[in-house]
Amino acid sequence: MKCPLVWPYIPNQNCSKSGGSVKVSVVQSGNCTQDVSENVSMLLELSEQAATTNPDLILLPELATTPYFAAGDKSPKYRDWAEPVIGGASTAAFAQFAKDHNTALGFGMYELDNDVRYNSLVILNRNGEVVHGKTHDGKTYPAFRKLTAPSVHMPTLDVHEDEYCTAGPGPMNFDVDGVSTGALICYDRAFSEPWMANRALGADVVLLAVSSLGWRESLFINDLRLRAMEMGVFVIASNRSGEETCGGKTHDFFGRSCVIAPTGEVLAEAGGHNYPEIIHAELDMSLLAKARKDWPVWNDRRPEIYSWMYK
Repeated sequence: MKCPLVWPYIPNQNCSKSGGSVKVSVVQSGNCTQDVSENVSMLLELSEQAATTNPDLILLPELATTPYFAAGDKSPKYRDWAEPVIGGASTAAFAQFAKDHNTALGFGMYELDNDVRYNSLVILNRNGEVVHGKTHDGKTYPAFRKLTAPSVHMPTLDVHEDEYCTAGPGPMNFDVDGVSTGALICYDRAFSEPWMANRALGADVVLLAVSSLGWRESLFINDLRLRAMEMGVFVIASNRSGEETCGGKTHDFFGRSCVIAPTGEVLAEAGGHNYPEIIHAELDMSLLAKARKDWPVWNDRRPEIYSWMYK
């Protein structure tokens, strides 16, 4: 039986552990049906395969339990797919899996909370318990909720997620079996502030759940390499992949799920446009201190000269 890696949560410091390692598996799934329970069963089968390497964490994509419905026909029926985190059927299924396999697990879902719907990333610890995220002001939530619901309309990308999802309350930090962990969902990665907030909250690892398609494919890996190096964090990204039809439209998600070190090195990368695929990597936590010392961008920031932009 694996023992959890334990180290203190110390926000704004160079790093929270000088050594140890974390084994991760990333599931790149796709082609979801309009039956949530059927999708969950498919994801559990893939998670079984991911668990064969005895990982400490398994990550699934954004909105993994449903098709990506926000690029379809704007039907109100998709709102019926939302379910609560606490007491929800999807959470219960993945929680049992996490407990049975002694691994943490993160999965994207369409969350319903008091009649409000969110695009959320749920994180379970190795005991199958929901890990609550904490914002900078001490408030806690049962899931990370996507910070910006996109409304993007261009020839190669037409998304109206803002019509289905409410924007989340803010960046959060999660103590995942002792690992200080941040979270982002898809479009959040386009903004510098969420990355900086994750680091300010003490993250050593940032989980990124994605359902991405279109012209940004050529930039995807290098974008994340740069963010990992700038922030001095490990980045674990799981993207939907391949063709999927919803609302009368077929989209081809580009995949390329990856794991990136705080040096910017790509530790593992999945292929493009294919599914399913599972990648594995081991995070050497001793790299955090060295990477942050060698490339001290975080310590050399001058936030006081930019404060005017936020007034």
